Amino acid sequence: MLSVIESKICKLQQEFSNDGTCDFTFDRSENNSFFSVDWSVNDVALFSGDNLTSLKKLLMTEPGIVDLCYIDPPYNTCSNFIYADNRKSPETGLLGSHEAWMQFMLPRLVIARELLKESGVIAISIDDYEFPYLKILMDRIFGEKNFIGNIVVCRSKNGRGSTKNLASTHEYLLVYGKSNKVALRGESDEDTIYDKADAYGKYRIDGLFRKKGEGSLKSDRPLMAFPLYANLETGEVSVDPCEGWEKVLPKDSKGIDRRWLWGETTTRERVWQLYSSKNGVIYVKNYAGKESGQKRKKIRTIWNDPSLYTERATNEITSIFGQKIFDTPKPIEFIKKIIDAMSEENALVLDFFAGSATTAHAIYELNKMNGANRKCILMESSDQIPNNHVAYAAGYKRIVDVSIARLKYIHDKDQEFKFEVFE
Repeated sequence: MLSVIESKICKLQQEFSNDGTCDFTFDRSENNSFFSVDWSVNDVALFSGDNLTSLKKLLMTEPGIVDLCYIDPPYNTCSNFIYADNRKSPETGLLGSHEAWMQFMLPRLVIARELLKESGVIAISIDDYEFPYLKILMDRIFGEKNFIGNIVVCRSKNGRGSTKNLASTHEYLLVYGKSNKVALRGESDEDTIYDKADAYGKYRIDGLFRKKGEGSLKSDRPLMAFPLYANLETGEVSVDPCEGWEKVLPKDSKGIDRRWLWGETTTRERVWQLYSSKNGVIYVKNYAGKESGQKRKKIRTIWNDPSLYTERATNEITSIFGQKIFDTPKPIEFIKKIIDAMSEENALVLDFFAGSATTAHAIYELNKMNGANRKCILMESSDQIPNNHVAYAAGYKRIVDVSIARLKYIHDKDQEFKFEVFE
């Protein structure tokens, strides 16, 4: 059976190679605008429909553009989830009941590889049931030499009774590079020195609040070029005028009108994170454990933190939607940890099993935290949700409707967050 898989991989790689010879089974003339995303405006592009079709179209339009691909595919557990999670084959042959799941994943992973930059990385969440079979696929598609590592992710304190004798408390994050050009950013080093402290904790000052580089002009985002007011003695900053405080605009040293990292609404909510020098230069306080400005260390292969537990994700979903309408969400902090450690601040991230759009939410929070400019491509099925599922009763008819609702939730909180849906 492995020889059959090998043969199919070779055939798919020839079909989907980015040398211009790929031949797709849809009319090119009707899909020239498939990837017409204006990234100067949008933070997220969501493609609705079969993700294999969307991946093919994206590859035809933009091969080799993705910095990081993260997916949380179906685990093939036969559970009654919002999506199909039963792709078992008859118990025959070397691969037994896993063959159908492997056949489902195979073309998607081959195309995902072609979409990655040469320095690109793919990280996949999986549990014990399909882990060994996913490892076989990845070794053959990406090459054993491009295996970066397998991270054990603790998902609960007490575990679940997956067998009669064991309570499973973990799953895996399988990580591969496209080539040997991969250089992971690494985890934030908690031992970095923070020489200041306030009511919110230890921090240091090393990041300008004024936007730099591409998209930093006032004309790029006029609503993000409002005045701030600074107490030059204490370092306090306010969005509202205060008697005796200095008015500060986001002009650079050459007098060019720039913009701030955040819009006015977000700045008002998080003004406590800002600090003014005695010269009226506004900085962002980088708190210990809050990411930006920290030194980096190699990624550890065991992640065990309550912020990564499934219970946290369930609470987040309930907070956003009012009830648990999605069965297998990942915590925002888990996705943030992956993206932060495995991609640069201007990365393009792909998630073609978008689910409840946690990846987009994580990128939004990372960008807000440190002024990063990551963008995100999501793909999710437009299949109907079973009418006996709680999500259907809550008014969501298609799986992708849950993804869209999460994006709207973020936009309603912060209208600077923009997204576009492609049906």
